[in-house]
Amino acid sequence: MGNFPFFHLSPQNSINSGVLSDTHMFRISYFLGATMKNIYLILLTAVLCCPAAYASNNDTPWYLGIVGGIVDAGAGVTDDAFNGGVDVGYKFNQYLSAEGQLTTTLIDGETQGGTDWDVDTFSVFAAFRSDTQVKLKGKVGISSIDTGSADDTEFSIGVGIGFWALGGLTEIEYTVLSDDLDLEFLSFGVKFFY
Repeated sequence: MGNFPFFHLSPQNSINSGVLSDTHMFRISYFLGATMKNIYLILLTAVLCCPAAYASNNDTPWYLGIVGGIVDAGAGVTDDAFNGGVDVGYKFNQYLSAEGQLTTTLIDGETQGGTDWDVDTFSVFAAFRSDTQVKLKGKVGISSIDTGSADDTEFSIGVGIGFWALGGLTEIEYTVLSDDLDLEFLSFGVKFFY
């Protein structure tokens, strides 16, 4: 393959033996990792460069969003978990929406005892937003929570702030998912209207 640095194989140690050396495997994995980072960068750029995408659609009632953030489980936890998920909602008017949110742990947290922990959540909220350029948000609802060792359905409440950016309604929220399990979710998300 010529002098391409990631795939240059010498006949002695690769083709004749049929085995790639550690150096070649490192170069290949480095190349693939760099390629994936480039793909993520291209996708992020595409989202950031489409601010007009919401301009014609933000009056439609249905929206779909992506969300990610830190889940704090309070005392007994040394590392918080990182959850990601989706939002779906219906806007009844400029103030009131119904929202569903499903998240799962993407990066495990760790307890003081050194064991990993994760949490899956499914929540349904009534959300209230101000009719201003910078939107203040409050929400109340119920959340079904599965930590692997405990299942719970709890009253949940949250607050947030939102603004039009990244091709949709971008929101930063703080939600108390469960008072009994001491679960709190600090999240960042973007909602796209269809």
